Amino acid sequence: MADSPQLLKFDVCIFKKDDVPFEDFARWVKEEYPPKAVPIMKKHGIVQWAQTITPPQLRGAYQQVLNSLGRSEWSVPNYDLVLSYWLRDPEDMKRLTQDPEWIELEKDAQSRANFSIGHFVAGYETVHLAALEARGPAAV
Repeated sequence: MADSPQLLKFDVCIFKKDDVPFEDFARWVKEEYPPKAVPIMKKHGIVQWAQTITPPQLRGAYQQVLNSLGRSEWSVPNYDLVLSYWLRDPEDMKRLTQDPEWIELEKDAQSRANFSIGHFVAGYETVHLAALEARGPAAV
């Protein structure tokens, strides 16, 4: 059996605007944004999409863990959100971001997200552990 082609993964690391409370931003990210974004992504062949919301208290706690491990030069980035996209072809992302509906959605997001700064990661993901039973409740 031939291996299926490896999917390309894009991570878009986003900061909220300073005047937007984190709780309001997280609620918008989890409840309002997905129902609008997912249909447009499906239209353009995005295979999978995930959000990682990074609460400030969690970032601080993990920075302390790094420090206690003697890794004071390591850092926990202070992004508020990481959006992960898996796709077959980079052109799918290009088509998505040029879609008029997506452009409107991004205009709406500008009232909450600070698009003047951010970070972008592109690469191939290799999953070594994905069994459902490996997932348990998160310890905070």
